[in-house]
Formats: sequence, structure tokens, C-alpha cells
Amino acid sequence: WAADGSLWFINDTHIPVITHGAGNHADILLVSAGRKSATDQPEPSEGSSVNGIGMDLRGQFSYMADAARFRDCSSSRSFPVEMSGQYIELERAYLNSGNEPGSPLTVDLVGRYLERPGMEENTNEIKLIVDEFKRVSNPQDCTPDQHADLRNTYWKLLSLNGDKIKSALDQREAHLLFHSEDDRVNGNGGCNSFFGSYTLSGTEIRFSGIGSTMMACIAGMETEQSFLLALNEVNRVRVEGQFMELYKNDTLLARFEAVYF
Repeated sequence: WAADGSLWFINDTHIPVITHGAGNHADILLVSAGRKSATDQPEPSEGSSVNGIGMDLRGQFSYMADAARFRDCSSSRSFPVEMSGQYIELERAYLNSGNEPGSPLTVDLVGRYLERPGMEENTNEIKLIVDEFKRVSNPQDCTPDQHADLRNTYWKLLSLNGDKIKSALDQREAHLLFHSEDDRVNGNGGCNSFFGSYTLSGTEIRFSGIGSTMMACIAGMETEQSFLLALNEVNRVRVEGQFMELYKNDTLLARFEAVYF
């Protein structure tokens, strides 16, 4: 990332995509070019922090059955937490808070999002590294302060009717794009491209004239058909942080994440 001929920010973490089981979406964390690379710094030991690496974060931490997660308040994105650095201080504060196991606790900390090996073989995922646990936040509100725009944003389909979406090999990911001009909508169901129009009034939304190309694919056709049928049922939309949800009344039909290229 350069400005006025000078380097301001860099990515200091190797993040594979597409190959070796990695997906076609990557989360890239930029750090100040004036800092040393994270790979050049010693890994923080338990109970210590490494100055100048982490960034101030506020989020909701939850822990149950040795599984720890952190939902970043600024974006509503959720990440697994690596049990290193000052993680033990964070867990101790959570256990002493009186919260029910698994319920979220809003905390302030200094941390980094780095790529680490995932649970599945030959996969990687972004995890939170806790450099310094600061405090339990008061009040406990974790409302995102940054919200993606509904229009002109690439919305990647994450779940449909409660089921997580996984793109078939060598096929496009299912997504949706609202255009600000002429209230047009288009996207892809994983095999076929689709198009149509939408009307929006507050949180009320309706899709109409949905049509698509007519290709046949080996995999993903059932999901694609369910996706297009769900669009015809939608009457309400909700955007929180970097996520969008489409509802039929109070029933969640589809959940999306904003993706930036």
C-alpha cells in the first residue's frame, strides 16, 4: 500500500488462496511498514506482550469445551482464538466473570489476526493472537461501528436456510450484488449467473423478475435452486457490520459477508 511514493502499509503474513485446499477468499491484515515483520518478532510467551505488534481491539469473547472465539465489534466478524500469548489471562477473566459458559463477554485487548493451520487437513484459517488482555468492557455493548453499504457491495453467500455454503470445486462462489443504478440486482448461484430487480424501503426489500442462465453443473445445482427460490420469498433485509441477512418475516433465509477486491 503506497501513498505519495512512500510505503505506508504492508502484509507480513503468507496467505495462500485456491491451492492446497485453501479457498478463494483471503483476509489480509496490513501493518505499518515502520514495524518489524511479525515473523521477525519473538512469539509472545504466556502472560507477556510484544510491544508494537498488536492493535487495539474490542470484541465479544466466548469459551466452551476448549473452543474459544472472538467476535470483533468493529465488523461483527468472528474468529477462533489461539491459546498463546496472554490468552490465559483472557480465559481467566471470562471464567471469573460469572457468565454462563458459552455466552459472550465484551473485552478490550491488543491482538493480531494471523493465518494458522485449520482443523481440517491442508487448510488454514485466520486466528486471533492475544498479545495483551486489557479489561472486561463496560458497558457490554458490541454494536459494530462500521457497516458495509447494501448497494454496490459484493455479498458472498455464507449460509442458506441454516446450512453453511461451501463452493463446489472449480465453480464460482454464490454471491449477490445490488446496483444503485436502476435498482438492478445480479449475482451467481454457483453455476449460473442470475439477474433481476429489487425494491427497497427502509428494511423492507422485494426481488422481482429473477432470471438466470441455463447451464447444468455437476455439483451445486440444488443449492443454487434453493438460493433463487429464497430470493423470491425475501421481504426484509438487515446489515450489521460486514454481514447482510435476508429474511422472510422473522425467518432467516440467507446470510452473506461483504467481500472487497
